[in-house]
Amino acid sequence: MTTQDEIPQALNQLHSQCQTLQLATVDESGQPDASYAPYIQIAGNYYIFVSQLAAHTQNLLTQKQASIMLIQPEQDAKNLFARMRYTCSCEVTNISRTEPLFTEVIDSMQERFGSIIELLASLGDFHLLQLQPTSARLVMGFGKAIELDAEQIAASAGA
Repeated sequence: MTTQDEIPQALNQLHSQCQTLQLATVDESGQPDASYAPYIQIAGNYYIFVSQLAAHTQNLLTQKQASIMLIQPEQDAKNLFARMRYTCSCEVTNISRTEPLFTEVIDSMQERFGSIIELLASLGDFHLLQLQPTSARLVMGFGKAIELDAEQIAASAGA
């Protein structure tokens, strides 16, 4: 049985192990696309800085939804069939370059990823996207799957 205290601990572990998230999107015709992007998390939301030349960016901008996954590295897993993982359904918002949040998030990304962010920010085709979880599932091993609603996700983000 998983306790409520284990949830934030597991999420913190995944966030510390993963600098990128797996990204699932669909285009206007329903064609799926799997990708990844470096991310940061602020106040329970995930932020990615992606080029509009990428298929996933076009999908995110038009469909306004995605599924993301953080997953335990293979080398850290005791069993590859039961890797710890966190999947979220998310609503997507494009953060305008004129919004104060844009500068705040880009500054945080630069702290985490270095000078590449300054270069990418100088390119007009890059979009800062906020991925706001609406529901999630945390799998901590065999028989240890926990469904989380938006309120539980927000509560776990501050831990």
